[in-house]
Amino acid sequence: MMKGPYVVAACLFLALIVGHLWIGCTSNPATPDETDVVLRGYLYANEPVTDIQLTVSNPIGSNDSTYRPITSASVALLKDGIRYGLVADASRPGYYIFSGSGLSVSTGDIFRIEASYDGKLVTAQTVVPPKPEGVSMSASTMHFTKDTIQTPMGDLTMVTSSDSVQVTWSNASQDYYYLVVESVDSARTLMREDSVGQFGGGQGLELRFISQPTNQSSYTIVSNSIEYTGKHLVKLYRINKEYADLYRSRMQDSRALNEPLTNVSNGLGVFSAFASVNVEFMVTLDQ
Repeated sequence: MMKGPYVVAACLFLALIVGHLWIGCTSNPATPDETDVVLRGYLYANEPVTDIQLTVSNPIGSNDSTYRPITSASVALLKDGIRYGLVADASRPGYYIFSGSGLSVSTGDIFRIEASYDGKLVTAQTVVPPKPEGVSMSASTMHFTKDTIQTPMGDLTMVTSSDSVQVTWSNASQDYYYLVVESVDSARTLMREDSVGQFGGGQGLELRFISQPTNQSSYTIVSNSIEYTGKHLVKLYRINKEYADLYRSRMQDSRALNEPLTNVSNGLGVFSAFASVNVEFMVTLDQ
């Protein structure tokens, strides 16, 4: 399952740095200019490498909210002294993927990324975090009821539920986590025909939503965030330190952030890694 566009381009958490890709997490701030390379790179334990993005930053004071994709860089990941070359993704300008074999992303792996463009060598390093532990759910099914009531304007169909599903996990160190909840049932039906809902509604749109990051040990999935019947996948991600720092800096008073921070050397941006655990629940509709 792709994340970059969600969690990997159409997702809430990965969109934290849209328009501000240069906010990072070290103690050495950098000032962007017209030639800065912006790296937004995410690795996911036990998943393919598909979410490495390179763009060119806008100078401070620019009103342009878009970043020009870099499509001709030389990009590689290094692990255990072995170099793995990435190739440009023809379907997503500015993205680079690993299309070969032999590269795995596992907990504890130390990755270095190198991106060469326009005479610059941009580098960064990250460690793949442990996967979440002690993950459980309060219920395996969320029940909905469809009722038709009569009104002066005609019959009105209501879909209601008082159910919720609480996902809990171990978090003694108060690390940051986020959840992706996705309708994955090929036989699903849209419960509220006139609803755009949390999932976007309708065919051809994303069938998932992403929670805000939290350093708590639980998250409650409420009924009004569910639009479809059938099986739903919950993917709980542990966030690595670089991205947790990024999120915390985003929550600060903007008046205290005079210059952007970055964990990327000779460039701007963030390079980080995540690890996840999957659980599932069902959604039923009684008529």
